[in-house]
Amino acid sequence: MNKIEVFLQNLNPREKFLFISFICLCALFLAFKIHDHFLEDIFQKTLVEHNYLALNEAKIENSHLKEIETKLTKQIKTEEEKLKYYKEKLHLFSY
Repeated sequence: MNKIEVFLQNLNPREKFLFISFICLCALFLAFKIHDHFLEDIFQKTLVEHNYLALNEAKIENSHLKEIETKLTKQIKTEEEKLKYYKEKLHLFSY
Protein backbone atom coordinates (compact mmCIF):
# COMPACT_ATOMS: atom_id res chain seq x y z
CA MET A 1 0.00 0.00 0.00
CA ASN A 2 2.96 2.33 0.61
CA LYS A 3 3.99 2.33 -3.05
CA ILE A 4 0.49 3.33 -4.13
CA GLU A 5 0.39 6.18 -1.59
CA VAL A 6 3.78 7.43 -2.76
CA PHE A 7 2.68 7.16 -6.37
CA LEU A 8 -0.49 9.17 -5.67
CA GLN A 9 1.39 11.81 -3.70
CA ASN A 10 3.81 12.36 -6.58
CA LEU A 11 0.96 13.09 -8.99
CA ASN A 12 -0.31 16.62 -9.55
CA PRO A 13 -4.06 17.28 -9.02
CA ARG A 14 -4.92 16.91 -12.70
CA GLU A 15 -3.16 13.54 -12.95
CA LYS A 16 -4.86 12.40 -9.73
CA PHE A 17 -8.24 13.34 -11.18
CA LEU A 18 -7.51 11.50 -14.45
CA PHE A 19 -6.22 8.44 -12.59
CA ILE A 20 -9.24 8.31 -10.28
CA SER A 21 -11.59 8.86 -13.24
CA PHE A 22 -9.89 6.00 -15.09
CA ILE A 23 -10.28 3.70 -12.07
CA CYS A 24 -13.96 4.66 -11.71
CA LEU A 25 -14.64 4.09 -15.41
CA CYS A 26 -12.94 0.69 -15.27
CA ALA A 27 -15.00 -0.25 -12.21
CA LEU A 28 -18.17 0.97 -13.92
CA PHE A 29 -17.33 -0.98 -17.07
CA LEU A 30 -16.72 -4.16 -15.07
CA ALA A 31 -19.94 -3.64 -13.13
CA PHE A 32 -21.94 -3.29 -16.36
CA LYS A 33 -20.17 -6.28 -17.88
CA ILE A 34 -20.93 -8.46 -14.85
CA HIS A 35 -24.49 -7.12 -14.70
CA ASP A 36 -24.95 -7.80 -18.43
CA HIS A 37 -23.79 -11.40 -18.10
CA PHE A 38 -25.95 -11.84 -15.01
CA LEU A 39 -29.03 -10.54 -16.84
CA GLU A 40 -28.18 -12.60 -19.90
CA ASP A 41 -28.02 -15.76 -17.78
CA ILE A 42 -31.30 -14.93 -16.08
CA PHE A 43 -33.07 -14.20 -19.37
CA GLN A 44 -31.56 -17.31 -20.94
CA LYS A 45 -33.03 -19.42 -18.15
CA THR A 46 -36.41 -17.71 -18.30
CA LEU A 47 -36.50 -17.96 -22.09
CA VAL A 48 -35.80 -21.69 -21.91
CA GLU A 49 -38.50 -22.12 -19.27
CA HIS A 50 -40.85 -19.92 -21.29
CA ASN A 51 -40.14 -21.97 -24.42
CA TYR A 52 -41.01 -25.19 -22.60
CA LEU A 53 -44.20 -23.61 -21.29
CA ALA A 54 -45.07 -22.27 -24.73
CA LEU A 55 -44.41 -25.70 -26.26
CA ASN A 56 -46.68 -27.40 -23.73
CA GLU A 57 -49.36 -24.78 -24.30
CA ALA A 58 -49.05 -25.27 -28.06
CA LYS A 59 -49.40 -29.05 -27.68
CA ILE A 60 -52.49 -28.60 -25.51
CA GLU A 61 -53.95 -26.11 -27.98
CA ASN A 62 -53.16 -28.46 -30.86
CA SER A 63 -54.94 -31.39 -29.21
CA HIS A 64 -57.89 -29.14 -28.39
CA LEU A 65 -58.07 -27.97 -32.00
CA LYS A 66 -57.92 -31.56 -33.25
CA GLU A 67 -60.87 -32.43 -31.02
CA ILE A 68 -62.80 -29.48 -32.40
CA GLU A 69 -61.85 -30.55 -35.93
CA THR A 70 -63.22 -34.06 -35.39
CA LYS A 71 -66.45 -32.67 -33.92
CA LEU A 72 -66.86 -30.30 -36.84
CA THR A 73 -66.19 -33.00 -39.43
CA LYS A 74 -68.86 -35.16 -37.78
CA GLN A 75 -71.27 -32.23 -37.88
CA ILE A 76 -70.45 -31.61 -41.53
CA LYS A 77 -71.14 -35.26 -42.35
CA THR A 78 -74.50 -35.18 -40.56
CA GLU A 79 -75.43 -31.92 -42.29
CA GLU A 80 -74.44 -33.38 -45.66
CA GLU A 81 -76.60 -36.43 -44.95
CA LYS A 82 -79.51 -34.16 -44.00
CA LEU A 83 -78.98 -32.13 -47.15
CA LYS A 84 -78.92 -35.28 -49.24
CA TYR A 85 -82.13 -36.48 -47.55
CA TYR A 86 -83.88 -33.13 -48.15
CA LYS A 87 -82.75 -33.10 -51.78
CA GLU A 88 -84.25 -36.55 -52.27
CA LYS A 89 -87.53 -35.45 -50.63
CA LEU A 90 -87.58 -32.31 -52.74
CA HIS A 91 -86.96 -34.34 -55.85
CA LEU A 92 -89.86 -36.68 -54.93
CA PHE A 93 -92.23 -33.79 -54.27
CA SER A 94 -91.28 -31.97 -57.45
CA TYR A 95 -92.97 -34.67 -59.58
